[in-house]
Amino acid sequence: MPKNRKKSLSDMAPVTAQKRTPTGERVYEEVRRMAVGYDFRPNERINEVELAARLNVSRSPVRESLQRLVTEGLITFQPSRGFFCRGLDVDQIVHLSDVRAFLEQKAVQLAAEHAPLDELLGLASWWHAVADRADSYSSIELTDKDEEFHMRIAQMSGNPELSRMIESINARIRFVREIEIEKRRRRSTTYTEHTDIADALSNRQGEKAGLLMYEHIRMSATDAMASVKDGLARIFLRTA
Repeated sequence: MPKNRKKSLSDMAPVTAQKRTPTGERVYEEVRRMAVGYDFRPNERINEVELAARLNVSRSPVRESLQRLVTEGLITFQPSRGFFCRGLDVDQIVHLSDVRAFLEQKAVQLAAEHAPLDELLGLASWWHAVADRADSYSSIELTDKDEEFHMRIAQMSGNPELSRMIESINARIRFVREIEIEKRRRRSTTYTEHTDIADALSNRQGEKAGLLMYEHIRMSATDAMASVKDGLARIFLRTA
């Protein structure tokens, strides 16, 4: 190639547009899991060399994974300093919760209007079965069921962009949601609130389902502060 040829746009294509290898995808999924669950301490600088050694891979797929996670809001990047774990901040949790509440209120209204009735009835039947066995689930399993409930509704909205936005926010607040679900008062209300939402959906009561969803999701600053305090204690005890 001639030395003076300027780089084309294709030469400078971002990592997200490049072909992803099976190894790269495996590394991405593992690093994403670690970021979602705060395996790194909040605001901690991530050592790429140590992380690559831990995952038994070269540094390249680790860096590519971290770059992807920056775009997802799960990792931050500081020029000349590198990649960092995102913080665990009360205000950010409240803001994300507010946005999620608005998005899911719209999603449930769209689902009530457009989704096939058999899908709406199937959601209600499935959740009633989950609620009947809820006490047998671990907090992680229950968080998975909770997330599945919300994502099924988002997917029934018929708007894939809305669904992707909700999924992205869910990942960023999953750690706090797991703590919330562990609390006995949240465990008991989660069952009944989900049941009420599913039943309203089954009857195509979009406005009612939307209001129930908004109140179900919205988190007060007091609750967020308590969950963040609990979360920080767990992270630092776990990584001590």
